[in-house]
Amino acid sequence: MSDSHDTSPAAPPLLPVGGAELRRDPALHEAVRRVGQRVGVDFTDDEKVREELRRGRDALAGGSATTGPGCLAFLLLIVAAGLAVADQISPPLTAHRPALLAGAGVCAVLAVASMGWAVARWQRARRDPALAAYREVLALAQAHGLALTHVPDWLVGKAGGSSQPWYPLPEVAPPGAATGTTPPPPPSAPRDAGDVRPPHKPAEVTAWERTAGQGGWHDELGGLLALAGAGAAVWAYVEDQPVGYAGLVLGLASAIAVWVLGHRQGVRKERGREAALRHLADLRAAQAAGAAVPQLSPQLRRLLEEDGTGG
Repeated sequence: MSDSHDTSPAAPPLLPVGGAELRRDPALHEAVRRVGQRVGVDFTDDEKVREELRRGRDALAGGSATTGPGCLAFLLLIVAAGLAVADQISPPLTAHRPALLAGAGVCAVLAVASMGWAVARWQRARRDPALAAYREVLALAQAHGLALTHVPDWLVGKAGGSSQPWYPLPEVAPPGAATGTTPPPPPSAPRDAGDVRPPHKPAEVTAWERTAGQGGWHDELGGLLALAGAGAAVWAYVEDQPVGYAGLVLGLASAIAVWVLGHRQGVRKERGREAALRHLADLRAAQAAGAAVPQLSPQLRRLLEEDGTGG
């Protein structure tokens, strides 16, 4: 891989596993083909898989499955609340209070029904046959010894962090488990001279991974030091102690030093983040060319989710 990086927005999203990897193992290819036949999707066709994942993500992460019913429920709750207090706002409506309360109750019931409708649609979108089949394909790939680059949180219903997925990958027995034989390991090197190797991770990206979750305290510490210096100056003025002004100078100097250190760290982290994005673009290009992309680090997986190019 050359030093030039493809940062084109048209770069294909990075898939958990490429179709070329699924086709290399005949047993895995046959199992994936059977799964795809059930839902009419060729999961070894990367473009088709990306299309299905894009459709599923738009329906879930984009909220199209719940936007309409959710908005209707919200509006009905507002109407219900307004009817419940209408006689307090307009005294002439006091005579119609029973009718207003009845209307508020009906709107509240309809709001609950709309919310239930939204939840049902969301659950139905989660159980989409194509997405469920793709989760099975990923489980089959793992059972055959392939390393997944990542598993999108939205695909398995994770809210992020260490939360448990609502729809985890199914349990799939490794090939040969029934007969007690040990399956052959996946190939560790390209089989053909034309195969593409994934790019090596640059040292700048490795350094960024070590510090990706650190920092963020420089502004607070600098502010505290500046306040301490200001407090020393107030004490020097009130108590007529000139030595207190030295605390002002020391506090401000320390605050400025901490802020400069934080700024430099922020610049380094931003440069590392840009290098990580370029590395992800290289991985996407290599996968599109048929390379076996290794599993991403947690930091790169989070960046992939933020970047929106992870399936």
